[in-house]
Amino acid sequence: MKVLVLGRVWLTGLLVLGLVAGLLGVAPPEAAGKHGDEEDIDFAPGYSACVGAATESFGFEDTVDIGAEDAINCLAHYGITTGRSETRYAPGETVLRWQMALFLARAAAAAGIELESPAGDQGFRDVGAVSAEARDAINGLAKANIMPGTSRTTFSPNSSVNRGSMAMLLDAFLAAATPGAGAFGGEIEKYSEVEADNFNVFTDVSTVSLNTYNAIYRIYELGVTKGVGDHRFNPGGLVTRGQMASFITRAFAH
Repeated sequence: MKVLVLGRVWLTGLLVLGLVAGLLGVAPPEAAGKHGDEEDIDFAPGYSACVGAATESFGFEDTVDIGAEDAINCLAHYGITTGRSETRYAPGETVLRWQMALFLARAAAAAGIELESPAGDQGFRDVGAVSAEARDAINGLAKANIMPGTSRTTFSPNSSVNRGSMAMLLDAFLAAATPGAGAFGGEIEKYSEVEADNFNVFTDVSTVSLNTYNAIYRIYELGVTKGVGDHRFNPGGLVTRGQMASFITRAFAH
């Protein structure tokens, strides 16, 4: 039950931060607002979980001036990441699937998602070499239909996560989560009510699956992604650890 016990602590902290933000009218960081000239984001959150102590430096010396330092410190504050060492986060490294499972499982309870722990074997035959915590995270997320395998018997733990897959994962994560203070900009109450209507924003997503396409535009409507510029989302581009921190904290704002 390790994940759930720790999750209760994080959940309490997030609820308190959301309450403080609501009472004091704390302005949200960039993650919760409009991005660049994209003025048609319909459901940007009102507040952020990354306030107060969660904005303080966690001691990583390799995250300065990369554009994701605040998001990385926020994830570390809540115990969602521990970094590569006490002083190194490695923001430029690509995220592997087993690492993504750990990030999401550690964040789950704070988002109101109860993963079974232990979840039991979900049939993946290629996860024996990962840590026990990662294996439990993989099985728990698969059972909750948040992070499926790459086939019925494989999870491909050492494969890199691309931006299209990240959109799918965050879409499923948000669908299972409990909305927080200021979620969806106060426009709707449930994630299932998010309607994407800005399908001309990205010009390079016409060849992805329909599910991926819809996920990309739903998280765009929430302000979770802003693309890579020039009206491109780059769905096949690999996600770095720095980018992953930004994606998750923006999703956490809901």
